[in-house]
Amino acid sequence: MGSVTRIAPVIATAMRLTDYTDYSLRVMLYLALRRDGLATIQEISDAYGVSKNHLMKVVQRLGELGWVDTIRGRNGGLRLAPASLDLTVGAVVRETESDFSLVGCFPDEHGERRSCVIEPQCRLKHALAAARDAFLAELDCHTIGELAQPADELTGLLGLSPIQFMPRVQAPRPASSREH
Repeated sequence: MGSVTRIAPVIATAMRLTDYTDYSLRVMLYLALRRDGLATIQEISDAYGVSKNHLMKVVQRLGELGWVDTIRGRNGGLRLAPASLDLTVGAVVRETESDFSLVGCFPDEHGERRSCVIEPQCRLKHALAAARDAFLAELDCHTIGELAQPADELTGLLGLSPIQFMPRVQAPRPASSREH
């Protein structure tokens, strides 16, 4: 019997998300942790040590998708849209990745594919398609809100102040409205 060659490392490196998707997930995670107000692109850039220019493109797209609220103006900033905590990682990946064609015989983002002489009998493309589908199915099991846990440790790593909940104090009613 011949020896078996392991190709797992090759496949593992091929299954890589783009920086755009990585930054999209990072922005959403940061905003999920930042419950005390608005964040700026500069703050997120500083926290992760990534390019502000790249984040500007990412934030624009996340805003278009309705996942991030962008508030313009001098006191503006970013915050996670309320429903985005329940968004799955798989949904984010599907919207931010442009190409899931792992090999040339898969249709690319334009619907084109290279022809292959063994395609009629090829089992490899089916195995790779199953792996891609399993990858996305696993990502569908996790939400942005879930990834923001444990919040205390993550906020510390990102240089955010811990989330503190202040009790609401009811203000006294004005004297004119008090009963005599």
